Amino acid sequence: MQVVIVRVDEIGLKNKNKMFFMHKLKDNIQSKISQNFIFRVNNNRIYLISQQNMGITVKDVDILKKIFGIHSFSIAEKTESNIDSIKIQVYKVAKKSLENNNYKTFKISVNRANKSFPYNSQEFAGIIGEFILNNFPQLKVDLNHPELNIEIDIRKEGTFIFNNRLEGPSGLPVGTSSKGTVLLSGGIDSPVATLLMMRRGMLLNAVNFYSPPFTGPKSLNKILKIGSIVSEFTSFPFYLYVVPLTKIQLLFRDIKEDKYSVILQRRAMMRITNKISDITKTKVLVSGESLGQVASQTIENLLTISDSSQKVVLRPLIGFTKNETIKLSKKFGLYETSILPYEDSCSVFIPSKPATKSNINHIKSIEDSLPHLSELEKEVLDEAKKYKIEDSKVSEIDHFES
Repeated sequence: MQVVIVRVDEIGLKNKNKMFFMHKLKDNIQSKISQNFIFRVNNNRIYLISQQNMGITVKDVDILKKIFGIHSFSIAEKTESNIDSIKIQVYKVAKKSLENNNYKTFKISVNRANKSFPYNSQEFAGIIGEFILNNFPQLKVDLNHPELNIEIDIRKEGTFIFNNRLEGPSGLPVGTSSKGTVLLSGGIDSPVATLLMMRRGMLLNAVNFYSPPFTGPKSLNKILKIGSIVSEFTSFPFYLYVVPLTKIQLLFRDIKEDKYSVILQRRAMMRITNKISDITKTKVLVSGESLGQVASQTIENLLTISDSSQKVVLRPLIGFTKNETIKLSKKFGLYETSILPYEDSCSVFIPSKPATKSNINHIKSIEDSLPHLSELEKEVLDEAKKYKIEDSKVSEIDHFES
């Protein structure tokens, strides 16, 4: 019988509420994967038991690699915990592995979690190793760097035999750490920040700002593509709200002290995102800012920008270098889309010499001199486009989803 073994890491360290996280992870897997499995939660593992021996598909494997909370998983053969049954399944696993691979060396790894099994781990590894040598004379034992590692996991619920450990993204299951709203641009940083917070269990929706006609349809398509990639990592619908910022940007562009225009824009973005967060009932905001990366991301400017938000702003990339963020962007499959050369709202109307230090009171005085600012913020909010993205499929909706 084929069984997929799903393992966790930090969830296993939870105490009294561990099963809450385990069952949430099980639900997240079950909602994303095909319906060919029965699901069982047992201590620190989730078993996906193949119905009618249909097996796991390549698509299902790809899905499991993107579900936060999974540390690793293996496609195993389950059998009874007696030596003859185990030998039969080990033979099948070895034979199948050698059909497409010219392996020369092997190792048998035994985990004897069921202490009532009559042999200890080392003894049984020797028995099965000898069995493999007798049936596959082309193989030699290599305990340090084997090309083929057949693992035998002997547990009370049965014995599992496999030769693979596929990596998951780890973290906590999405939906276990409250809800937030992310300011999502078309660049590299904020999409990575989005997935880092999802990896900590947070359920997110997103707000993007664009600047028609200075940013065209390709920019909008780019952010929808980024949203589609993000949606692959959550079992919940991912809601994306796209707000036209042009009227506000033009207002700031024409002020006398235009060196503060980017900071003023960011404060307006924060206020608008706060309103969307209130409507959609999220708790915090998330931003992709990194300390010192650009002029608006000095400590002084970050404090001025945060002052405009009524909610806590989480910045998971605050201490990251750009190369570290790029590495994560590539790992999550975002990079090639993020570097497409289509401008977004953040790169339009940048002054020639943006201010690196700002004073909150002075910035507020500039805002107070613009009496129509709050009306414009309400106006552009009303003009927002609203999208629901689920399993990479984008559909436009007519309301903010709470």
